[in-house]
Amino acid sequence: MKLSKLSVNTYRITHLMGWGNYTRVFLIGSSVPEVNSTTLKKCIDTVPDFIRLSKSLAVNPHHITHIRRNGDRSADVLVAGVWLPVSRRRISPVVNQLRSRPDISVKGLIQFYRGHELPGLPDEPIIFNPIGKQV
Repeated sequence: MKLSKLSVNTYRITHLMGWGNYTRVFLIGSSVPEVNSTTLKKCIDTVPDFIRLSKSLAVNPHHITHIRRNGDRSADVLVAGVWLPVSRRRISPVVNQLRSRPDISVKGLIQFYRGHELPGLPDEPIIFNPIGKQV
């Protein structure tokens, strides 16, 4: 797939996966990804609506149907029946981008509270004395 074709078929693209100096382009209704001979960064610059989930993964926000939190401080998004991981440092930006888009309806956003992206963590740091007991 050429870079010029990438911007024409934006809605058909579910997600992009970086693969060295190439990008795998996953399309609706296709089980085999197409390979683009440009980097993921150049592809995202061509289609600016995409949300970057990690260093090597970007997703079309129109195809995200669900977002879930994992117990190990990470999150996943459901895109076209496939759960894609969100890197820990990008959880807040991804959630904020999804909230700011009124045209997109995503289940599971309620799990991510404003100001406290990871519920269950204390508001104040826990201080331990030298013996190792909580103060």
